[in-house]
Amino acid sequence: MSRHQKVAQLVEEAYLACTEDFGKWMWKNHVPVVAQKAEELSIRYGADLDIAVAGALLHDFGDAFMYRFADSHEEVSETKARELLSKSGYSESEIEVVLKEVIAPHSCRPDDEPPRKKEAQVLATADALAHLTTDFYLQFTWKHIPEGKTYEEFLSWVTEKLDRDFNRKIFFEDEKKEVQKRFDALMDVFVTK
Repeated sequence: MSRHQKVAQLVEEAYLACTEDFGKWMWKNHVPVVAQKAEELSIRYGADLDIAVAGALLHDFGDAFMYRFADSHEEVSETKARELLSKSGYSESEIEVVLKEVIAPHSCRPDDEPPRKKEAQVLATADALAHLTTDFYLQFTWKHIPEGKTYEEFLSWVTEKLDRDFNRKIFFEDEKKEVQKRFDALMDVFVTK
């Protein structure tokens, strides 16, 4: 069993033990999709498979343990991911790479440094592709509107996330061309004119 396969096994166990509906939803609908896409992209673009796929499996790991918008979500996510990577045979330096150089920049927010490592670009792209090619926006966004947001704030949030997924997170032009029509269709659904 490879190290990323061991990570996959332990991540699945954590998500299956989750009591939060959102965590269960993430395992059923998102995390394995991102991991599969990361594996494909790693092979296609020459990234380190063990590093990229581990990052993909752990990129939303806090959701297996707690509510996404809890104050300690990121801290718990990093602590649990660190433990799991160590159990799976990753060295301390590899763990730092996965957490700090692959997972940390994957959201590609406007004020953040963009991912530099190929494995981080693979994760960012895989995450965006999972959002754009599944029912993520149609199911996730309607079921999990962040608490306290008005409908207009929600639409603004979705529009910004869609734009970021397509324009900032996809690092490979062939992949971008592949999802252009899907992106355009989703923008038609969520952008009010």
